[in-house]
Amino acid sequence: MAEGSFETASDGIRSFAREGGQVLQVAHDEREAPAVLDDTDALDDSVLVSFTDEHEAGLLAWIARPCGNRVVGLGIDLAAVEDFAGERGERFNHLLFTEGEQQLVAEAWPHEPARGYAFAFSAKEAAFKACAAPLRSWYRTHSEELLFDLRSFELDGWDHEKGTARRGEAQRAMNLMGIRTIELHRLFWNDMALTIALALQA
Repeated sequence: MAEGSFETASDGIRSFAREGGQVLQVAHDEREAPAVLDDTDALDDSVLVSFTDEHEAGLLAWIARPCGNRVVGLGIDLAAVEDFAGERGERFNHLLFTEGEQQLVAEAWPHEPARGYAFAFSAKEAAFKACAAPLRSWYRTHSEELLFDLRSFELDGWDHEKGTARRGEAQRAMNLMGIRTIELHRLFWNDMALTIALALQA
């Protein structure tokens, strides 16, 4: 069984300690995203890592993946509910989410749509991050770029992103990387939506 851990962090620099004491530093990029490893090549496919932070709260997730395990990618994301509320949130929600996703939120969270959209956004972000490790593996043996963004991940339910109808280049990229689907696990934490995504190979 895979072993995993979740840790909180309060400053702008994240660190991940692998077996043997090796430490990989993670800093924020120009968009303030905490996902830049000093040496991404130091991570092999047996260890999957993902980071997220929101409103001065940070989380690190890692999983040691045994050989032969179907999990090929890990993603974690936090989204603050307040960012999806009010007039500003409504405009943002209509731009980011498909009609199907908006209907999904309306049915599941009729009295708290902001919370539903926060979960939907964190799910799409986590699914996108779950592709990081498979992409690293892809580029080790291929020169072709695989281009897609988080809007390419369409939610079909709260348990997984839409595995058979991703939009644009995302479906082709998933096929090439051997990802069959991305499972989602979610919970509510300190007025924020937290989603953990696992990319599963075919």
